[in-house]
Amino acid sequence: MNLQMRLKDERRLGLSEGRAEGRAKGRDEMQDEMTLGLIHALQAQGMPQKQIVEAQHYYEQVAQADNESAH
Repeated sequence: MNLQMRLKDERRLGLSEGRAEGRAKGRDEMQDEMTLGLIHALQAQGMPQKQIVEAQHYYEQVAQADNESAH
């Protein structure tokens, strides 16, 4: 009986870890999509490539700081 309960707890723990990894992956994918959207929008407005790269770096820094504060 004790072994069965321990196995159930380990399965639950594994599932919650899997969900956390899935959320992190989804968040990363969403951030990539938003970055690409930002780049395309700036290109459409005629912004020079150098400024687009700077904007991208700034956006990534802000997004990373936001992700770190969420944890």
